[in-house]
Amino acid sequence: MSKKILIIEDHPETAEMIADILSFGKIESIIAFNGVLGLQKALEEKPALILLDIMMPEMNGLEVCKRLKANPETSQIPIVFVSVRSEKQDVTDGKGAGAVEYVKKPFDPYELIEVVKRYI
Repeated sequence: MSKKILIIEDHPETAEMIADILSFGKIESIIAFNGVLGLQKALEEKPALILLDIMMPEMNGLEVCKRLKANPETSQIPIVFVSVRSEKQDVTDGKGAGAVEYVKKPFDPYELIEVVKRYI
């Protein structure tokens, strides 16, 4: 059985595109379209890795990341931010919240697969 990746992304087209890219790398994924649902799915599914957008309504990705890292049930799951926000401070904030890597949109599909495989 392959390890599942949780994609937390509020734009359905982007989430589906990431899931399609991962499927080419033979990586199974689950999608949550907002941070609240993402927290719930992380607890239920215990994914091997989480790909997380920063800019989302209700709860942004930085807050989601901090909550996941504060919860003993999810604190060991690696988190990779995948975001259009690409300033140096955005990357610093992402890693400061607990992410292991930061992938800037637009990204190379092969690079994304390589990053994912590094952590699963």
